[in-house]
Amino acid sequence: MRRIRHTFLSCLLLLTAVSIPSPGLGASLLALDNLVVDSQAEKVHLRIGLRLEQPETIKSVLREGVDLWLEGTARLISKRLFLPNRTLAERTFEHVLEWNPLTQEYELTLPQKEYLVKAKELNDLVESHWREINLEMGDWAQLVPGQTYHLELEITLDRRDIPIWMRRVLFFWSWEVMTPIRYELEFSVP
Repeated sequence: MRRIRHTFLSCLLLLTAVSIPSPGLGASLLALDNLVVDSQAEKVHLRIGLRLEQPETIKSVLREGVDLWLEGTARLISKRLFLPNRTLAERTFEHVLEWNPLTQEYELTLPQKEYLVKAKELNDLVESHWREINLEMGDWAQLVPGQTYHLELEITLDRRDIPIWMRRVLFFWSWEVMTPIRYELEFSVP
């Protein structure tokens, strides 16, 4: 009886230790530095800045040979009282981050600029190109003074080079490097 109780308590202790999240695992790898909506040349512009919270985690994933895809989706939504909300604009951006073992450099592909940038240090590369990401969200004239608008921004960092057949076979496996982060901003036009 004593042995059964001891085994039961050991299993209970093990289950408790497994179910308590460790401090580093729940933390986000990316953080938002700024989120600004403004008017430039009669266009609505969204400027965001990202910084790495845990660069060592991302470095280790990259050095394993995994390419990381940063994707952001921004939606400008007109809030309406009786009718469903209306999406005025939706824009996406996508950057590919990888490690080149031959040159010992981190590489970042910027699709909008259609070129590859390189740096020896990951922090330098990310700071110089993710400090300010600019998205044009449409004409400023579409915004009505006094109307309330809602801006949604969702950012993901994940692996995309996993074959489709493997994703289907291992459907229960999460291929995300971090859970998607979501930001919301509500504003009105003066």
